Amino acid sequence: MIKLIKNNKKLIKFLFVWISSTLVDLWFLYFFVEVLEIKLFISIVLSFILAVINGFTWNKIWTFSDKSIRYKRQFTKFLFVSIGGLILTLSFMFIFHVIFGIYYILAKLITSVIVVVWNFLWNKYWTFSLKNITNIEKQNFHIKYSVIIPAYNENERIWNTLKQITKYFQKWNTTYEIILVDDGSIDSTVEFVRSLWIHNLLIVENRKNKWKWYSVKQGVLASQWKYILFTDADNSTPIEELENLKMYIEDYPIVIWSRYCNNAKVQIEQSWFRKKIWRIWNKIIQYFLLEWIADTQCWFKLFQYNVAKKVFWLQKINGFWFDMEILLAGKSMWYAIKEVPVSWYNSELSRVRPIRDSLKTFCELIFIKINYWFDWYK
Repeated sequence: MIKLIKNNKKLIKFLFVWISSTLVDLWFLYFFVEVLEIKLFISIVLSFILAVINGFTWNKIWTFSDKSIRYKRQFTKFLFVSIGGLILTLSFMFIFHVIFGIYYILAKLITSVIVVVWNFLWNKYWTFSLKNITNIEKQNFHIKYSVIIPAYNENERIWNTLKQITKYFQKWNTTYEIILVDDGSIDSTVEFVRSLWIHNLLIVENRKNKWKWYSVKQGVLASQWKYILFTDADNSTPIEELENLKMYIEDYPIVIWSRYCNNAKVQIEQSWFRKKIWRIWNKIIQYFLLEWIADTQCWFKLFQYNVAKKVFWLQKINGFWFDMEILLAGKSMWYAIKEVPVSWYNSELSRVRPIRDSLKTFCELIFIKINYWFDWYK
């Protein structure tokens, strides 16, 4: 019996909370119907709301001992579960009381027994879920850096980028690998890169064009080394800027560069129009998702190995603006993020389209916010 109790502590606590919520529900139901003479089904809804508040409070504090500060989000989830329970309650109350003529208090008790199973399972495995991504085994790293470069029709620009990256790591005598992810190029990018015979280069090929988000994720999944950096094929942020990031990577699992921090150096400016569009979107992103990050969208980000594997595993959106999502996933798992000012050179060959891509951003931002509200980045 003692062993049974130990193995089902949460269920037993939940039953006690359910009993207290049921008593709250029944008492207020009786009060609203008999004393205030409110119609039965309106009274059911009112007493239900009070019971939900009671149940959420005790389940969070006592049953599941949840320390999360996301009260609004968790209460929203708890409310959705409870609304499902309310629908079941109203359905069974109609069956038991209206159709079979059972006294409404007794009908409510019978219904509550059925609904408690629904509530417990959903709250345990969703509202107050403590599950997280399975820990990734620690590696014995022989190589220090994996540099991921997504490429689509980059025959004109890729050689200079690869040359600069190789030169940098050889200068500092640092072990590295370069992972070039070709995103279904229709030019000779892959053939050209292979002809270069670059040391420590791995080429990953997508069968068709799937955008950068997919390519970066494939590169992260293919990488095996201590720190994972992704950068652009146009070398808009010189690889030398890694010096500014790597000094923080031991203390911060995610280190990103920014064009808008103090001391950042924008060597070649965007056009006035493009600059204004992206600054507006940065402000919107800050307001809705990442209030303390000035620049989420620039392609020079450094991750610790385990952290990169986790946040990219959680990546869900099929769009260009996945940077917002992976940073928010990191935030949801309480990883510290360091934003560092670096030098940046705007490329005249950039394929980003301010108007069309900003419209996509709005849809993706809403989708990411919904995922965050429901803790799907845990």
